[in-house]
Amino acid sequence: MARSSAQSDFVFTPGETMEPAEIEPPDRTSPIALPQAKVRTRFASTRLTRIVMGVTFFMLFVLTILTIVGPHIPSGE
Repeated sequence: MARSSAQSDFVFTPGETMEPAEIEPPDRTSPIALPQAKVRTRFASTRLTRIVMGVTFFMLFVLTILTIVGPHIPSGE
């Protein structure tokens, strides 16, 4: 399907070659002070992961105990 002229932003002709522009660097250059990078991540920290895993294992332990002891609790009839 042919493209309309409204869709094209440039024209490429394979036979043409472009020469790179000559750019002169400045005579004196000084070091550039870059800003300090801060690490930002959406992942949990090691401490928070340990806390969540501890709570998870505690809740699984409580559920296991309730599952084992539960049938032995009298119904109160």
